This record gives sequence, structure tokens and C-alpha cells, in this order.
Amino acid sequence: MPPAIPLVLVAVSLLTASPAGAALTASPAGAAAPGPGPPVGTVHTISRPARDAALAFWTPARMARATAAQDKAEVKGRVKEHQASPPPGIPQAKAFGGVPTIGALFYTTGSGAHFCTASVVDSERGNLVMTAAHCVYSSGYATNIEFVPGYRDGRRRYGAWLVQAVVVATGWRQRHDPDLDFAFLTVVPPRGAGRPIQRVTGGLKLGIGRGYAHPIKVVGYNDAAADPVWCATASFEFRSGQMEFYCRGFRDGTSGGPWVIGYTSRGTGTLFGVIGGYQDGGDVDWASYSAVLGTAALALYRQAEATG
Repeated sequence: MPPAIPLVLVAVSLLTASPAGAALTASPAGAAAPGPGPPVGTVHTISRPARDAALAFWTPARMARATAAQDKAEVKGRVKEHQASPPPGIPQAKAFGGVPTIGALFYTTGSGAHFCTASVVDSERGNLVMTAAHCVYSSGYATNIEFVPGYRDGRRRYGAWLVQAVVVATGWRQRHDPDLDFAFLTVVPPRGAGRPIQRVTGGLKLGIGRGYAHPIKVVGYNDAAADPVWCATASFEFRSGQMEFYCRGFRDGTSGGPWVIGYTSRGTGTLFGVIGGYQDGGDVDWASYSAVLGTAALALYRQAEATG
């Protein structure tokens, strides 16, 4: 892994847990708590020259190579033997044409070029994207990060968006706590010109404190596949702080893929999980995990909003 590049540190403080059963939706209308709340994460800012370098780096040829050959140990860990067998009758993910709110997140580490999945979340400034923390921070921050919403077969229908800041929980940076495996990114259009991404693609509401069990749709970008996949399934509790769903066909690259309640054909709805957490999202293609989004996720979201 490369050493971390210069970063801006934000003070860390502990949160008081919300009342049991509390449910919030973090959106401009629904996140109207007083002030941004105490910071729980670290804000890593990316300079304009570094963003320009990312734009130049991700040529169509490099994107094609990244999606064709993933480092299995780096992105979702789907290389270990799983001791259990899949339960009968679980659904199979299906390829489709994609939606504007969800896309491929391209980045580099010391071991090469990779990608994950990310999605646009509603925010006051309209510039926030959510993914798994392990996609953007391992032993150091990922570099050359670029988000392509609606990516399909090499086409960038809604443009390529550059990452201005990465916000991850300090507990993830310090100990890779699987219950904190989520991250928010602030994005800007190339050269800093144009509308905020949410006005171009729409966004998903951020669901906080929604519990474990819901009928959901999950979208992700598999390695060596031209199109994203989706699956209609149901989430359930794996253990305290971690959710799980069963669906075949979620391989490397799907980390960061959103779990959506009330999914629509435009890719809107309520995001209440992202593939990650336990085993960085799972070590077989039929069982995937997510950290529960609670008070820490809400505080990190507000911190990212305050970052601008």
C-alpha cells in the first residue's frame, strides 16, 4: 500500500446513542437537527492538481482494464472458502442498463487500478456520494478517485466526477471497525464547472436507524462485467451492528453497492446500507453484508455536508 498523502485532520469525539427504535432520514428536509453534530471522522482533502491527475489517469482503456481484472484481496475478498452452503431458493442478480444515481468508483492503490460501487445521496449542497470505507481507505487513502454514475460498458452517460474530499470514521482508520465500513465523498464536476451531481442524477435518501429487516433492491458493479447487476431480496440481522442478505452474483467490485428500500426505476429510494462491513462485504458471491447505519453514520454524513 502507498503511504497516505497529506490530509486534514478533524477532531474526534464520541457520540451518545440515539433512543432505541429511533428512525431518521438524512436529507435536507429530514436532517434538521441543530448544527452539524460532533465530528466522528477524518476529512481527507484532495487538491486541484491531484483531481486533474485523476481525470487524466482514467482513460477509457484504463477503466476497461480495471473492470476486467480486479485484485481479489483488495476489493471484496471473494476468494476464501466458505464453510456453509447457500440456502436453497435464493435469488440471482441480473444484469441491467443501470441508473443515474449509482455508478462505478474508480481508484488506484499501490497494487494497481481498481473499482467499487457508490451512489449519490441527497444533501443540502447536492454533492455527496456514499460507498464502503474499505474502498477508499486501507493502510492509506486511495488515489486517483473518480466516480462515474450510470457507468455501463465503458460509457460515461452522466460524466466523470472528481472527488474533492473523503470522509471516513476515525474508528475505521484506526482499527478497521467493520461497524464503521462506510464513507462519504464530496464530488465536483471536471474542471469545477457545472451543476452539482444531485441535480444531474438525482439521489437516494439516507435512511438512519431503520433496523435490520426490509425487502430491498441492491445494485452493484461486478468485475469483468459490462453492465451493473441488481437483485430483489430481503435483509436480516447477521449480528448486532451488521446486516446480511442472500443473492447470488455479487462479486468483487460490488463493495459500496447501496441497499435500497422503496427502489424506483430511476434509482431513487432510501439507502439504508452499503455492501461492506463483515469480511469487507462477504467472501462468497451469495451472501453480502453491511454495517447498520446509525448515529455514527448520521454524524459522518453531517460532517461531510459541513465539509462542502
